[in-house]
Order: sequence, then structure tokens, then C-alpha cells
Amino acid sequence: MGTDSRAFGSWRLRGGRYEQQGLPVEVLAEFARYERLVIDVARGLWKQRHAARQRVPRGFASSFSLRLSDIQPGSVVPVLERATNDSDALFDDIDTSIFDEARLLIQDTLRSIQSGAGIPRTFPPHALREFSRFGRSLQDGEFIEFDGGSPSAAIYSQPVRRLIHEQARLERFEIETLATGQVVSVDAEKGTFGFRLTGGKSIPGRFSSDDLVPDLRQYLDRSTMAPTVAVNVVAIQSIIGETIEIQDVLSIEPVLPAEWSERLVELQTLENGWLDGVGKEVSRKLLREVESLLLEFLDAQVERPYIFPTEEGGVQLEWPFTRGEVTVIVLPDDKVEAYAFSKEEDQESENLLHWRQLEEITEFVTRGINQYGD
Repeated sequence: MGTDSRAFGSWRLRGGRYEQQGLPVEVLAEFARYERLVIDVARGLWKQRHAARQRVPRGFASSFSLRLSDIQPGSVVPVLERATNDSDALFDDIDTSIFDEARLLIQDTLRSIQSGAGIPRTFPPHALREFSRFGRSLQDGEFIEFDGGSPSAAIYSQPVRRLIHEQARLERFEIETLATGQVVSVDAEKGTFGFRLTGGKSIPGRFSSDDLVPDLRQYLDRSTMAPTVAVNVVAIQSIIGETIEIQDVLSIEPVLPAEWSERLVELQTLENGWLDGVGKEVSRKLLREVESLLLEFLDAQVERPYIFPTEEGGVQLEWPFTRGEVTVIVLPDDKVEAYAFSKEEDQESENLLHWRQLEEITEFVTRGINQYGD
């Protein structure tokens, strides 16, 4: 059987990760999803034309396959080619270009959705589910440009995926995303776990790899003050972006550096009277507030502070320097006292904030460190 190949449309991956050299390996799965989508749409087109036939010809799906033959520079430009061979003989003349027609219909549908005209009636309804799966690895600001510069050009992104879900009345939205929170239970035999999202909502989760069990249990073992972890997952979200459940775990790691989170665990073990008979215990709620602050500091590349309990049941964060020091005290009443002291001028600036004012607190600390830091 003879075999040949030819280009199957053109892609350009742009934005976010695609402005860097190379192709993220997790994107390879998108080519497989796209191939399945084209086959589903082509199958629907064939059935529209042959209403009297209940089944597509034998070998219909296997007659179409894509190969990634090259990755060219210019953002990321993958070159997809369709393998063509003698199996094309199973189609009548009217259907020989049905997979190319499916590709163009997908792009017509994207343009129609973006223009506000909705999903065209010619788009096979059964293919909407596969359409919604395609592109799930795209992150905010990333998009796929199909056949750029041509009349059939179209753009695909996560906002467009959400429009597909909304207009197709698909209530569940599958996406690869990063979830942060705490592992609250693990059932290795069933491959399930419980996860409490940052914000307090608990959701069910599943994992397919047994290799993840030690990692999940590692963070569960310290459940009295379980560290916040970042879990790269395949999640089901609502149309408004609310995570409903985790379908699979791709990777898991603590959000805070180990020495930071370990210090919080130490403070959580303190009991009333820890300071020579006085000193109140630090509540789990307050430690979560401190953790939120530390996460904000970490994102802002603020160096690690010294972390101390206070006699009143609060937590004090300190950045001492030769020319001054910066101090943040998280109090049990949700308030935060922030101080910046100059040793050279013997002057102090202070601010009283709510712990949720994370950006303002971080700006105060950053400004003080820039002013007094060695």
C-alpha cells in the first residue's frame, strides 16, 4: 500500500509559554485531541450526506492520521501533515476531501462563535464534547492561530472554549490547571483523595498513578497544619470557572519552601503557657493567615523573615538589617501591625491593616526592605 503525506492546515501557538523557544511537552496531547476532533466532525459530515446509511465506511477513522513533522520558529509553529494512502479509495468522489472539510468547518465554527453568531447548524452536535476537550492545556493569554493570513483563519483560546461550553449547554468544563489547597484524605486502593481548596471549599479528587500516593500522604501526614500545596491537575470546572472536582493529578509540590512551612508547623504545636506559664497558643486560623502573607511575600520575591510567636497568640515576622528593621505582627483579631524602623534616624513608620490586604502589606514590607536592607 502506497504512503504519502501533505500539510494539513497550519498552526501557530502564541502567547505565554509559546513566546519561549521550544514546545512544552504537555501540548503534544493537544495534537491527539485535534485528530479525534477532526475525525468526529468528518464522521458527522458524512452522516449528513448519507442519511440512509447508519454507519460510516469500515476503516473511516483509521484512514485519517496526523504526524508532527516539524516545529518551526516564530512563536511555536508546529507542522502537521496528514498521511495519505490507498485507503482513500473507500470514499466516493464527493467525500474524498471530507477531512479537510472538517478542518475548515472547525475553523468556521470558531469564527462564528467569536462573532456572536453561535455554533453553526452544520456543526455535528455529537462532536461538541470532543471540541470542548481540545485545547484544555491552553493557559490564560495563550492561543492557537489556524491558517493565519488566509480567509479560513481562526483563533482558539480558553475564553473561546468557555463560549463553546456555554452555547452547547455543557455544564462541566475539563481543563488542565493549577489548584492550591490542602490534602485532607487519601484512599490509595480507590485512587481517590479529598482536597480543600484555598478559600475553604472541599472537593473530591482522583489520581491514576500509584506513584503519587507517597506525595499525597506526605502532605496529609501533617494534617494538623497541612501545608498548602500546588497540584497540577485535570479538573472539572463550571462555566464560571469554579472547580468542581479533580479528575487526575499530574504533579504535586508544596507552595512554600520547606523551612517556611515547617516553622508554621512548629508554631501550631505550641500550647497555652508555652512561655514560662504564659503565652497563648497560635490558632490554626491565624496560621493560615500568616501562610497567605508568606505566599504573597514569596511571589514578590521577599526574602524569608524570622518567624516568632507572640505572647498574645499572634505571629511576628521580622527582617532585621544593619540600618533598620521591618516587622509585621499578625494579631488574633485579623489585624496586622506593620512597622519599619530606621536605626540611623531613630524614626519609625507604622501601618494598621487587615490581614486580607495582602498587596498593601507586601508593598509596605518591600518598601522597608529596599530602604534598610543591607
